[in-house]
Amino acid sequence: MLIIFYKEDDEKLLSFADIMASNGGLDSWNPMQDDHLDQEFNMYDRGPGKDMPKRGADRYGGVTLYVTGIPNEFTEEGLMNTFSKVGKCVEVKKMKSKVEGLGYTYGFVKMATVTDCEKAIREYHEFSIGNFKLRVKFARTDEERNRQAKQKQEEAEFLSSLGSHRRSNTHSKASSGSESDGGSHIMSRSGEKIMFGGKKRFDDGPPTLQQAPLKRPGGSQLSMRFHSMGRGRDISPKQNGGGLLGIGPQDFYPPDQHPGYAGDAPMRITSNGDHRYVQGRNEMGGHFRGNFRGRGNMGNNIEGPYQGGYREEWHMNNPYQKQGYRGGRGRSPRGGRGGQTVKPASEITARPCARCKTTGSLQCSRCKTPYCSPECQKEHWPEHRPHCVDIAKKLEEDEFESRFEVDIGDDAASKEMKAYARTIVQEQYSKQSAQQMSPQVSQQTNGPSQVSPGVRRDQTRSQGVKPQSTQASPGVRQSQPSPQQSSKEFSVPPKSSPAPSSSVPPSRVRSSPPTESQRLNSSWVAKITMKQLEVGQESQLVLVDIDDPGRIIFQFPVMEDMQALQDNDARMKEVLDRDHTSVSAPAVGEFYTGQFVDGSWYRCRVDACDLDRNVTVTYIDYGNKEMVPCSKLRKLRPEWCSLPGQAVIVALDGVGPQMDSQFWSQQAVDRVKELLPPTQISMKMYQVTCTARDGDRTLVKVLDANGQDVGETLINSGLAAKTTPQTKTTPQTRGPQFIDVDAKELASLCEGWTVGERYLVLITEREGPQNLHAQGLQAIDVFAQFFNEVQEECSAMQMEFYRPERVGELVYGLYDNNWYRAEVLSLIGQAAKVFFIDYGNCELVPFKNLRQATSLCQKQPVFCVPCQQVGLDAGTANDKVEEIFNQLTYKDNPRELSLIYKGRKGGKAVVDFLSDQGELVSVLIPKILAETSTPTPVMAGDIESLTFPEDGTPASCVMMCINSMASFYVYRGTDLEKVMKEVAEICAKDQAAYDPTVGEMVLGQFSEDKSWYRAKVLDVSGGEVLLLYTDFGNKEKVGKDAIRRFDPALSKYPHQSVHCKMASVTKSMETPDLLQVFVSLYNQPVQIKLKGSNKTDPVEVEVVMEDGSSVNQTIVELFPDEATSAASSTNQAAASTTSSAASSSGTAATSPVTTGSTSTASRLQFQKAAVPLDGSQLQCSIIEFTSLNSFHLQIIRKGEIEALMTQLEKVGEDKTPYQPEVGDDVCAIYSLDSLWYRARVLKQLDGNSYLVYFVDFGNSENVAVSEIRKLKPEYVKLPCLAVHCRLFAPGPLSEDLNPKFGELAMGGTLSFQAVSQEDDMYSVKMFRDDGVCINDALLGTSSFSTPPPVAAASTNAGEVAKSQAAAKSEPVATGKRKIPEFDMPMDGRKLPFLITNIFSLGSFHAHYYTEESRERFTAFLEQISVYCAGIPEPYSPAVGEEVCCQFSATEQWLRAQVLQVEGDTYDVQFVDYGNIVKVQKEEIRKLDDSFTLMPKQAIHCSLSSSIDLNSPNLIEKFEEMVRNSISFIVAVKKESDLYEVKISTEEVEDITERLRKLPAGFVPRVLTVNGPREPCVFVDMDSFSSFYVQLVGPPYKEALTDLETKLETFCQTPYIPYKARDNELVLTKFAVDGKWYRARVLEVMDESVYRVLFIDFGNKDLVEGGVLREIDPTFLSVPNSGIHCKLAGLGESEPVAALQRFAELTANNLLQMEVVAVEGELHEVVLFNQDGENINEQVLQTIQQCELSTGSPSLEQNTQEAVPIKDTPQCAVTPTATEVGAGSDSAPTVQSSNIRLRDMAHVTPPREEFSVVITSIDSPDEFFCQMADQQAFASLALMMESMMLYCETEPSDPGQKYIVGDMCCAFYNCSSSDGGWYRSVVTETFPNGSYNVQYVDFGNRAILPGEQLRPMKPDFTELPILAFKSALHGVVAPQGSWSNAASEKLGQFLNQPLDVCLRDRRGDTMVLQLTQKVQEEAGVREVDVGEYLVNAGVAESESNTADEAALIQQQIAALQAKLKQLNPQT
Repeated sequence: MLIIFYKEDDEKLLSFADIMASNGGLDSWNPMQDDHLDQEFNMYDRGPGKDMPKRGADRYGGVTLYVTGIPNEFTEEGLMNTFSKVGKCVEVKKMKSKVEGLGYTYGFVKMATVTDCEKAIREYHEFSIGNFKLRVKFARTDEERNRQAKQKQEEAEFLSSLGSHRRSNTHSKASSGSESDGGSHIMSRSGEKIMFGGKKRFDDGPPTLQQAPLKRPGGSQLSMRFHSMGRGRDISPKQNGGGLLGIGPQDFYPPDQHPGYAGDAPMRITSNGDHRYVQGRNEMGGHFRGNFRGRGNMGNNIEGPYQGGYREEWHMNNPYQKQGYRGGRGRSPRGGRGGQTVKPASEITARPCARCKTTGSLQCSRCKTPYCSPECQKEHWPEHRPHCVDIAKKLEEDEFESRFEVDIGDDAASKEMKAYARTIVQEQYSKQSAQQMSPQVSQQTNGPSQVSPGVRRDQTRSQGVKPQSTQASPGVRQSQPSPQQSSKEFSVPPKSSPAPSSSVPPSRVRSSPPTESQRLNSSWVAKITMKQLEVGQESQLVLVDIDDPGRIIFQFPVMEDMQALQDNDARMKEVLDRDHTSVSAPAVGEFYTGQFVDGSWYRCRVDACDLDRNVTVTYIDYGNKEMVPCSKLRKLRPEWCSLPGQAVIVALDGVGPQMDSQFWSQQAVDRVKELLPPTQISMKMYQVTCTARDGDRTLVKVLDANGQDVGETLINSGLAAKTTPQTKTTPQTRGPQFIDVDAKELASLCEGWTVGERYLVLITEREGPQNLHAQGLQAIDVFAQFFNEVQEECSAMQMEFYRPERVGELVYGLYDNNWYRAEVLSLIGQAAKVFFIDYGNCELVPFKNLRQATSLCQKQPVFCVPCQQVGLDAGTANDKVEEIFNQLTYKDNPRELSLIYKGRKGGKAVVDFLSDQGELVSVLIPKILAETSTPTPVMAGDIESLTFPEDGTPASCVMMCINSMASFYVYRGTDLEKVMKEVAEICAKDQAAYDPTVGEMVLGQFSEDKSWYRAKVLDVSGGEVLLLYTDFGNKEKVGKDAIRRFDPALSKYPHQSVHCKMASVTKSMETPDLLQVFVSLYNQPVQIKLKGSNKTDPVEVEVVMEDGSSVNQTIVELFPDEATSAASSTNQAAASTTSSAASSSGTAATSPVTTGSTSTASRLQFQKAAVPLDGSQLQCSIIEFTSLNSFHLQIIRKGEIEALMTQLEKVGEDKTPYQPEVGDDVCAIYSLDSLWYRARVLKQLDGNSYLVYFVDFGNSENVAVSEIRKLKPEYVKLPCLAVHCRLFAPGPLSEDLNPKFGELAMGGTLSFQAVSQEDDMYSVKMFRDDGVCINDALLGTSSFSTPPPVAAASTNAGEVAKSQAAAKSEPVATGKRKIPEFDMPMDGRKLPFLITNIFSLGSFHAHYYTEESRERFTAFLEQISVYCAGIPEPYSPAVGEEVCCQFSATEQWLRAQVLQVEGDTYDVQFVDYGNIVKVQKEEIRKLDDSFTLMPKQAIHCSLSSSIDLNSPNLIEKFEEMVRNSISFIVAVKKESDLYEVKISTEEVEDITERLRKLPAGFVPRVLTVNGPREPCVFVDMDSFSSFYVQLVGPPYKEALTDLETKLETFCQTPYIPYKARDNELVLTKFAVDGKWYRARVLEVMDESVYRVLFIDFGNKDLVEGGVLREIDPTFLSVPNSGIHCKLAGLGESEPVAALQRFAELTANNLLQMEVVAVEGELHEVVLFNQDGENINEQVLQTIQQCELSTGSPSLEQNTQEAVPIKDTPQCAVTPTATEVGAGSDSAPTVQSSNIRLRDMAHVTPPREEFSVVITSIDSPDEFFCQMADQQAFASLALMMESMMLYCETEPSDPGQKYIVGDMCCAFYNCSSSDGGWYRSVVTETFPNGSYNVQYVDFGNRAILPGEQLRPMKPDFTELPILAFKSALHGVVAPQGSWSNAASEKLGQFLNQPLDVCLRDRRGDTMVLQLTQKVQEEAGVREVDVGEYLVNAGVAESESNTADEAALIQQQIAALQAKLKQLNPQT
């Protein structure tokens, strides 16, 4: 604005020089004396380095930093450690925050030097710790604090001077100030007076009142601002105040309200220190005001030429002749720097008086408290006075700081604390006042006296409505963001995202303003050009403002542009003041309109975003930067974008800050402002010469008013350092030449390497020998020079940030304060993950530390080469190899290395490093490995065993070691001499003893001949090792000094001996005499014939002597009876318990001598194992396993084995050894643990040792007589626990099944069921804890080694048959196999289940659930799905039949049982879950027998009948307790298929007991439909269909008052914080008033935060877990006073205007509510005001008016609720539907709350020709296309950015489920980036919680886990689906099916523009004729895609096929005609 000057005594126009000469010393003011020469000012003033002290340490040995934002949990030690990382940290001090509840505090950190402080500021300023940000700056010294105090005093004196020149206005209703006030004041932006200073600042009398400014008839508030003050005439904006950029910076006030600015006032210039204030008038009625500190803020309203001080040539073209010049300021959105905008005096809203509640327009001039009259204020003053002081103080501070550019040291954190403190003061005052006045309010308004706790008056509703209700609601905080403002982390998605297929849609296209039809398209991106200077251009420019010498803001003096800008701003304000649609996700770098503090809207560019949804913007027409909330951003309209940005931001060329600092000193800033006062003040333009452009920065030379170069002046004054000038004498562009290239386009250093040559390198990054990066050092000088050039290049750029456009882009990245070349790997929020190509490391770098690449990047190749070590691949590389490689290449101490270049492979250089001795690393690594590696032990099973001929041919052998007829060894080998020789050589070299493990092969020294032999380790006990010499068969215990490591080279020789047993010889035949004869065969040559299998151990053989006699036959003939019995036995493999035990343990054992004697009365014997044959099961564990035909089980009974072992501990007290007989039962010591066990003597080995069998464990061992004790009676009470078993099967089971048996039996608890008994061996069935029968599993997956034998006679055949009949799970020979029931143990064991289906507490189902069972069951369901997918025909089952049935909600095939049949509709129960649903015949398949092996996974349960099993309240509580958690079930009893159970969870020990103790329960209040109207008040609102009112009638109020009194008393007692669940009633404290209330838990946010609903009020809040306590049942008897309501008759439309209308009608009013319908707890109501007017009708009228004004009905929401689907976590979805007998005539449909595919709009291709891009291909008959529409692509890219923001910040909901047809947002991960989120539809669901989705805008598919899906938002449905299914016209598949080659050929056209002609539609498939234009030398040729496939031989022409068919038909017709001629009779 041009400043108009008047003189007091006449109308003479004064020049600026005259004014300056008469200002009392203003011209003598020298800022050098105040600032530059004063050391107090010699410091930084920008950013975190503000108030930086001198370099060096303070007198206490350090420099102190002031740190805010420190989390409360962060300790001083942590603070010390953090800052010590960047320098020497001397001391830290964490302070206690003055404001409680913030979660953070502040502190001081003392660093050793200023350099350390600078590093700390750069590193930790804005550094995030959790949810908080550190803010670091220099702490003030004492001198600085004194300076600040002095400055404040001067400013106070300046402000106090303002009031002395003003005249009182005696005509005003309320005085605006008087001399008696004793203080000065200034006027706020709202026209209110703010007091400063004065001795009687808060005198005994109340402050003055303020009244709203009067509106003049026929004029708006705007016109008042131009009203003549004292002259009685108006001045139009073009005459006065239009200004260069709008209204003047100091707005005009009406004279009747602001007497200090009356038109008759003379001109005054007041000098006060650094400040100058000027005011006056001119003859046209204009006036001026201004205040100066270094620069002024004045206006000039001159009309006509003004020659004073201006050059004629400038004035002749003066664009400001008719427009008041404001230097680009005016209403420009600049905060706190010169030209401070003052808002006009706004009208004071009429509000209720604070004392009497009468509506009035007066308010306290200090604190703005409303009053109706001065009398009320005076009477209220004693009560109001203390609060007035606090509130006024806060308002003064805010207004004072907002009016001056000097920020008094407050950073963002302290401002936030001040705002918070001010809020607390206002709340406290409002609350106290409301409490004191509540009786009067109640009496006057006839409203309720019941006030809900603590709702703030200015609470914002979720729709943006601001009701004026004083009705309080707990927990709704003033600062709570509206729903449009997400509190989640704010991040900006990439500008383009890769498509979820091989297709990549184009990046967002910025185009010129769209057409009128595109105006409201929300996806349009604004583009605005910026005015700029050309290099070499010399211009006269308007100086707007100066931040520092590096940022000066100019404007071009073009009147047309200024007028256009003013009109543009006015239009934006007019439109946007009514537009409340904020920008939810602003993108960095995009243009918007932003609302400035003056309330107007200006064009701006977003520079940065923070976590609090604030953005930093640059107002592009004025140049200033501000931080604004996203709620104050609006989208630009196209018509507002045509005008270029007017601000030209430049930097002085050739100068920089001193001392290599990043910040300009305050002295330098002040000096340049002195040299270049803004045109607004100096009335001069400046000569500016553009020397260069450096990116977005323009470098210039500027001449001051004396023609001196400002940059040189700064250098000569010592305020700036001289830098290399950037001046170009020719107008060519210089500076960085920005490029847009991919990093992969740069050349690599290794491209110049020669294969076989040696190069010197330094490894900079390594991830293993196969993935490392090395810098070439042959060009180290070049690299160093290039590094310096990069630093200079990047330092010269003036970019504040750079956001890469794509992945792979080459950029500069800042790392460790240096700039390096980098490749963009991915974009993550406001940062990019980059790869530093010259070093090889990856880092996450924020955009502010990135710069666009320049041509300098292409100057040098990439210095870092990705390498891999030759000779190492994935198969050879391991941790040991990597460790050796790292040592050889000096990982811990990097140094120069030499390498041999071998070539390139997979983008890496294949190299071979050299050691210091010149040896190749590829040779050294194997050598070192061989020297240091420990060979893998060789196990006995790894060595081949010799066999006998399968055809029975005798093999010559030598009898070796004979233990018994059932266990002896024969020598069979031929390599014994070689073995012995090599063993001796190895042991002669290896003298080191070896500590072996059981089963390992070793070399053992035989004690008798001291020779070394191969041996197998049988046992290791202490220092002794039991060996089996495998080449001979004998055993021996030796010390570890007689053991050597086994050489793997010896594995080539098989074991030279074979373990054998005599065929057909039973244990009863093995008498001592006969055994003695058999032992005499030792070392005798014999012939061995195979009688069994070579795979058994021992091998059944026949021994034939040299004379041909059979030893086996001779023995059998001696025992004819036993031989006959043996011959008839069906189980030749069943050995005795003792012999089996001996063979299984590997020890030499013989059967006890059979003497025929029986036990005597004096001999104690053990009871046999108690194994029932009645079909019952016993819990067991496998303790000794030989084969499936012989193993031992141990019966597990709770506590028995522990009690027995306790008894046996006393055996050792008996020191008398016992000499037993064979067959005696004794106590013996087991060598491994030296404990006593029960045992049976099998054999006496010699006079001092025996072979015993441990009857409770099944193993055998040699025991010395000293380790045997006689039995005592108490030791025989418990039956033997070891049971000798074979797995029940028709015949012997093959050893091939052993691994499968191990897998089935591994993990979990086992049980067995005895089927039959033969001697001491039981045939058993074994079961896992999930009910799976191991026998059945093996029978279904294997074949037997021998065919089932014929049933033989047996003495216990009847018993066996009886037991088989009793076995429930035995397969039935005839009939269909049934699914076995889950066998729930009845022994008190707890098993984990998920409660899946609850009919009542007496009938519900539980699904067995462990991690193992879940994996097993999931795999089982996958098998069923595959099976059913292969059966196309449905199945018609009968009632009771078990089938496979598809659950429609998930399309999963499950096992089910048919309950009822009605035509083609079936009632089925899913047997693994218990749910009952109706299905159709098409959803049923026949159940294969293989799917009946697994028992049902669900059990039918009931709780104890001691509680009401049908109570709805108890059922609801039960569901809450078991929902989504594991329940542990104990079966108490069983009747039929129903188990009575006890259930516990992790939180509830006994659910039945908890339910029994519950009170009758809380009954929600439900009002009577069409009953009497109820008085109520409005509380809280979500929408018209969901809001809350509070009943305030006398009975309700009395009950609630009594309840609150009891609550207050109860809650004074100590309590333990309660851990609540969803939907549970609790007691919680409301944060505002600290009182306790009843609340319902809506959501458990985490363990410490809950979202609750206060049921007696209706408002919601977030509370901490520490203020939750369990509700006492006595507080549940009173129903809730808060009523959940919806307005009747309104529909779903909810325009903002209607919401505002509803708020106006309900705020502060007593309402009457009439209930017309009730659904659950939701009341559909009609509301009436106190006059009986229908509020519903008034709101409905507003809605209809809104719809008429928009011309289209509002978008209706889908209110269809989803049927809840009970789910099992991490398991298949539990099917749910209506129960049988529910009365439904048709099958229930599964509904979904998600957006469905059918709800989406699709792109419809036009009938005419158009262009497409193929995005996904299945075959030529099914592929997907997008129309080549750039606008659609841009819209899709913009939508995907919003989707990225939503999906990345929205956590995955484990409870969210999708069904086929649901729309969702799905993640897609491609190889070139970190992936993105895309619109998708669910096409298939899987039991493991994953989904098959199709990306609808591209057509390709993927299978994703549930956590990679998000629900679709309605915002993402506005854009139609872009991809449409297509088929290729004119071709058919050869031989009826398409080959992969056809798809590959068609894939050549993927992502290429194609011309299309739509030929036909087949349902949703478009039949397209595709052609491609190919540019050739002869011209453009069109290629028909269909013909191309035909010519390639992968397709056939449809016409040819049709012709062939027609030809065949013709031939058939001709042949028929000929036949008819030959046979006329036919």
